[in-house]
Amino acid sequence: MASPSICFGYETALQILRTTGPRERTLLRSGAHTMPDRAPGMCAFRQALESLETLHPSMMLEQPAHLLVSRVSQCRSTSAFTVRVCKTTLHGHPFHRLGNGAYVSSAPLAFVHIAAQEDSMIALLELGGSYQTKRTGTSSAYQVEPLSSVRSLADFAARNPSLRGAAKAAKALRYVADNSASPRETKKAVLLGLPMMYGGYGLGIPRMNYEVKANPAARALTGKSCFRCDLCWPEAKLDVEYQSRESHSGEEKRIEDSRRTNALASMGWTVVSVTNDELDSLVATDAIADRIRKHLGKRSQVRVANYHSRKLKLRRQLGLPIGYD
Repeated sequence: MASPSICFGYETALQILRTTGPRERTLLRSGAHTMPDRAPGMCAFRQALESLETLHPSMMLEQPAHLLVSRVSQCRSTSAFTVRVCKTTLHGHPFHRLGNGAYVSSAPLAFVHIAAQEDSMIALLELGGSYQTKRTGTSSAYQVEPLSSVRSLADFAARNPSLRGAAKAAKALRYVADNSASPRETKKAVLLGLPMMYGGYGLGIPRMNYEVKANPAARALTGKSCFRCDLCWPEAKLDVEYQSRESHSGEEKRIEDSRRTNALASMGWTVVSVTNDELDSLVATDAIADRIRKHLGKRSQVRVANYHSRKLKLRRQLGLPIGYD
């Protein structure tokens, strides 16, 4: 295999993976010979970008780009790129081949590398989902294919324990759920599910967009064969629905939501709705968490010091208001 001329990593890798299709790249089994030993010069970097833009017209990345090298590079970071060194022998599926001598980190490797430099575990929890934000793409988008799964991320971290960031990534992944459909759903799941030591309500991370099959009566009421629950505790038959303004407005949608709630209730399920305004209110979120806790049969004992301060800190980290209105 020819030595690569350039290898992208960190946030740049996520941007490239989001703006190129799976058929436009080849996932490699081994990390051997997939990182250059030094960064390219500025002229070579520009030429590599021009070549990739021709090969992948949809590809977008922001500068400075993050480049990976296998040993300390003689070329310093510039305004166009930042050089990162990764000396660890990698196992699993660490890279994709883009063509023309260019490679890009797989999502699991990028996640572990980002974990190594990320001060906040909460920021890592917001990376997943079937959506993209500025951190994982070039614009907001929904109903997109996830870059990876919790299982794949955890497996890669476990197979590369000596890689800086692997332990931190593995710790964060205990509180990540697959299939979140929006950043606001993720924020709600983190708030409700994280242990109290992190400022959460300690209710356990829910299943996200969990599919519940409709029984004959529910199917007759709604015409649907199944229901997707935004935040779900299946063992307790509890569905917490995030009522966004965009997806739950209008009379037709209100009627559909009502029929859905009645159908699930007929099957023994409890549906709790959470609006944007309630998520933005500390008092409202406290009340909703208490209702969920009682339904789950969990005690409300607080066994950590400064719990209120921890709750406020978590809300700040998630970019949520800390007021009581």
